[in-house]
Amino acid sequence: MEIHVVHVPWESHDKALQEVRAKVFIEEQGVDRDVEWDGQDDTAEHFLAINEAGQSIGCARLLPSGQIGRMAVLAEHRGSGIGFRLLQTVVEHAKESGFRKVFLHAQTHAESFYRRGGFLPAGDEFMEAGIPHQNMEMELPIAFEAMADVERPAILQAAPDPASEHTELLQHDGEPACRRGIVEGVQWANRTIRIYSQYLDHVLFDDPAVVDALSSFVRRGPPATLKILVHTTNLVISRGHRLLELARRLDSKIEIRLVPGELAEDSHSCVILDELAFLMLPDYRDYKAFSNRYDPAQADKLAARFDYLWRRSASDPELRALRL
Repeated sequence: MEIHVVHVPWESHDKALQEVRAKVFIEEQGVDRDVEWDGQDDTAEHFLAINEAGQSIGCARLLPSGQIGRMAVLAEHRGSGIGFRLLQTVVEHAKESGFRKVFLHAQTHAESFYRRGGFLPAGDEFMEAGIPHQNMEMELPIAFEAMADVERPAILQAAPDPASEHTELLQHDGEPACRRGIVEGVQWANRTIRIYSQYLDHVLFDDPAVVDALSSFVRRGPPATLKILVHTTNLVISRGHRLLELARRLDSKIEIRLVPGELAEDSHSCVILDELAFLMLPDYRDYKAFSNRYDPAQADKLAARFDYLWRRSASDPELRALRL
């Protein structure tokens, strides 16, 4: 089962975060409610682990002080690396946000877990919420900054301000909402759009508005390219597809590749916009998506997975031979 860890605002995802934390800390570990709900969530950065069915199964938070906490994974999903992915995502976010150090209060039985994540003990063991804890810290490297005289590639539009209202995680429920999300998302890209869709879903990607938006994008200029990965081309060939027609006309700007059978295992579908934004359906069979206009950490992870598959994929000879 695929798991995605995403940075989410408390205002729109408080219910999902509270449900996970209540089950783990209050019900399972007996933490007092007044201790758990400490009034710091409004100022914290929050992270959710979401499975391919769109269910929230884990969480974590990062306080302005640099403290990582409220790390929780539902009992039935433990032992599969979800907690470690949550920890890595929070640390990477802290690094990108300019923190020089992060720390956490680890339950002593989990000290080895945090050691594997790069944290070291600092100070003596102490009690917190009636549970033995150990303070642990990690020094973060200084983020690289390009020299002022280094020439930067031109872009077609300014990147969104990370603090703007456009950086929140948005939900899209139903086919029309997902299509609107794709059309709007295409406007966020400057250089490369990557589409990962098991069979290039006609409901989403054969829609005239979606195809028009993608066509306008690739016609902007030389930097704009569209890469598409699919598991099968059977439906595209048998039913026809507007994107296939567009790719045949603009073959220098659009390429469709077929993922090898042994690697065709991902069940999510996504549109990755440069390495800054994304729209994702955790389960390609269910038209429930979420998107973020500015989440470089998550977009970069999705792009890295896409590029890994892209390098191992090839064009389908049947598509090349097809006459439209």
